[in-house]
This record gives sequence, C-alpha cells and structure tokens, in this order.
Amino acid sequence: MTNSKTRILPENRASAMFANLCDYRALILVLLVLLGPSTTPAADPSDYNLSQCLELARQNHPRIKLQQFRLRQAQELSRAAKTEFLPRLDAGYSFLYRDRINAYDIGGYSFPANTHDAYNLNVTLTQPLFSGFSLIENFRLRRLGIKQAQAEAELAHLEITYETTAAYFEYLKQLKFTDTADRTVARLEAQARDAQLFYDHELIPLSDLLYSRVKLSQARQQRLRAETAVSLARARLATIMQIERDRSFTISDEPHRRPMNFSLLQATELALKLRPELKLANYAIASAGHHLKLEQGKYYPTLTLQAEHTRMGNQSSLDGDGITSTPHNTTIAVAAGWRLWDWGERGHQIEHARAAAAEAEQALKQVSDEIALEIKHNYENAATSFQNIATAADEVELARENYRVTQLRYRNQLSTATEILDAQAALTEAEAGYFNALYEYNLLLAALARAAGVESWHAMARPATQ
Repeated sequence: MTNSKTRILPENRASAMFANLCDYRALILVLLVLLGPSTTPAADPSDYNLSQCLELARQNHPRIKLQQFRLRQAQELSRAAKTEFLPRLDAGYSFLYRDRINAYDIGGYSFPANTHDAYNLNVTLTQPLFSGFSLIENFRLRRLGIKQAQAEAELAHLEITYETTAAYFEYLKQLKFTDTADRTVARLEAQARDAQLFYDHELIPLSDLLYSRVKLSQARQQRLRAETAVSLARARLATIMQIERDRSFTISDEPHRRPMNFSLLQATELALKLRPELKLANYAIASAGHHLKLEQGKYYPTLTLQAEHTRMGNQSSLDGDGITSTPHNTTIAVAAGWRLWDWGERGHQIEHARAAAAEAEQALKQVSDEIALEIKHNYENAATSFQNIATAADEVELARENYRVTQLRYRNQLSTATEILDAQAALTEAEAGYFNALYEYNLLLAALARAAGVESWHAMARPATQ
C-alpha cells in the first residue's frame, strides 16, 4: 500500500489564510458589539417639556441678563460709596509764564518779587472728619440699592416664568384647536361626499349640495387660521426661550386637570410675604427715610483734615526760584464749613423728602391692596374654570352622540342637510370649548402662581398632614 500525500497549492493556501483572517475579524467585531459600552440615543432637542422651556427662558432671556447687570451696577456703586470714608490723595503740576517781573526797592536797591517762569507741584491729602452724616447715609442708600436690584431680579424671574408658562399652554391650546379644525374638515368632507351621492341619485336638491360645499370651504379657511395661530404661538414661545423663531419644535402635552388644594387665604398670605413688588415698596420707604436724613444733615457743619506739600521753582526741576528761602513747604489744616443762610432752601428740600416718604407709605398700601385683589381675581376665576372643564367634557360627549345619530339619520334620509351640518358645528364648538376650558384653567393657575410670588401653583399646595 502506498501512502499518498495531498499537496496544497499556493493559491489554495492563500485562500485558507484569508478565510481564517475574515473569521477572526468577524469574531472581534461581535465581541466589540457585545462587550462595548452601551449607548442611549440622545434626546430630541426639538421636543420640549415645560421644565425645559422654563430653563431655557431663565438662562437666555435678555430681561434676566439685564437684571444681572443692574445688580452688578448696584454692587459697584456700593463699593464706591464705601471709599468716601477713606482719605484722598491728589496731585497737581502747573507752569506759569510772566511777561514782566515785579520788583520792590529797599534802600536804593531793587529786588525782584517773582520770575518769568514759575513751576509748581502740590500733593494734597484730604480726610473728611464730619460731613453732616451725608457719607453714612449715602453708603446706606447704595447698600439698599443692592437689595432693590435683587428684588427686581426676582420680579423679572417671576415674570419670565409666567410668560413662558402662559406661552407654553397657549401653544398647546392652539395645537388642539388645529386638531379640532382637522377633524371638522374630515367630517365635512365625508358629509360632502354623501351629499354628492344623494344629489347624483336625485335624493336632495342642489341647494343642499352647495350648502355642504360652502360649509366645507369655511372649515378649510378656519383650519388655515388655526395653523396661523399655531405658528404665531410657537414663535412667541421660541422668542421667550431665545431660540430660532422659525424653528419647528414640539412640546409635551401636560395640562393640570386636578383641582386647587389650597385656600384663598393661603394664597393671599403667601403673596403678601413673597411678592417682590412688596419688597420694592418697603425698600422705597427706607430709601425715602435715608434721603430725608441727607437733607436734614445739611444743617450741620462739615469738618475736613487736609495736609498739603508744595514744591516750586523757576525751572522744571523745582529747585527754587532764587527769591524765596526754600523751594518747598508743607501745611496741615483742619477746615470747618457751615452754611448759615440759604433763603429756606434746606427747609424746602426737607419738606420735599418728607412728602416723598409719605408717598412711599401710601404706595405700599396700594400695592398690598392690588396684590390681594389680584389673588382673589385669579383664584375665583381658576375655580370657575375648573368646573367648566367637566361641563365642557359632558358637552363634547353629548355633541358627539348627537352627531353620530344625526349622521345615521341623514344617511337614511331621515334628517336634512341643515340638521347634520348643525350637529357637526355643535360638535366642533363643544370640542373647542373643552380645550379652551382646560388650557384656560392652566393659564389661570400660572397667573395665580405669579400673583402669589411663586414659580408654580404647586408651591401653594397645603402640606401633607402627619
């Protein structure tokens, strides 16, 4: 028996090696897929919920940034007022040329009194000792300005929150109106087809067919108006969030359908505690008090300590002019000033400041009354609007059933075209009324939260009982 050995040709060996390499690559690829880090798809940036809209608006709206710069201005003014208590150092350098030299004669000798060129350098240190309390009152005013800027920033934050929430629910409402318009057009298109079929079989007059077509055209026009309203509502929300106005994006439909779980008294007490307008009114009263003290301080004298060093000469080197014995001089002085008569100007300024303080007191009372009335208005309207939601839902069910029955009767020639079109119009009105009641309730809740000085109406909810 002879042993035969199989010879592997070079081209077969290359093919086998290539096949093994492909197998290894496939195995490595499978392992990378199985063992590699899992990745989740990124969220669609064109889909926003209410929290995301609020975050973008608070970060990007110019009104928020404007208040940040105003707060910075107030802080810098406060720092500047603090430096008024510290000594000031001033320096001056001057040159004077005289075309004629004055002289005086003593015992037949003439002595020059000055020179053609006169150079002078002076350094002055000034420290206020007493200024009639103007420095301390001005400093207190500047510190109060920081609190006012902070309250204005809180107010801007509340306003942007309310405007964003209102624009959000207004956009949702317009979207629902567009959906209602689409359903209306679809129903009228079906009714127009039925009318055409009945007319072709001489079951209805031409006027009924034309009436159906007119109603369909009107519904299509209404849908165009609804689409325009959606575009405008979306542009307004985009403007508040500071994104492209023409950008297409969607928002989550998350209206509140639960009743309010807090009382009118709770909302009013919260508003009188948190509203930035009340803080600003109280700060205005404090500011008027400081201005009154500033005016009263003008009756006091002022006291200033001043030290001055002077150096002079007839050359820029300030080495003297050859006339005076020394080229430099140092003085220390305490200066007092007191205005004795001004024809009653200070008295009038004080009365003006007192009137401004009284005005600020009345402004606080007015703001408090307006806030309480605003809370009552929004609270009662929200309560009424919530009741309207259930009523509107019942109306939708009734209108939908009425349309279904009328449509069956019409297709069996038991109802007229006018009856089916009236039933369809009633259904459209009921659907629009339901969405209007639902989103109007949410808009009123946002207005109530704004009136109470909180970001969301959830912050006014009663705490859970232990």
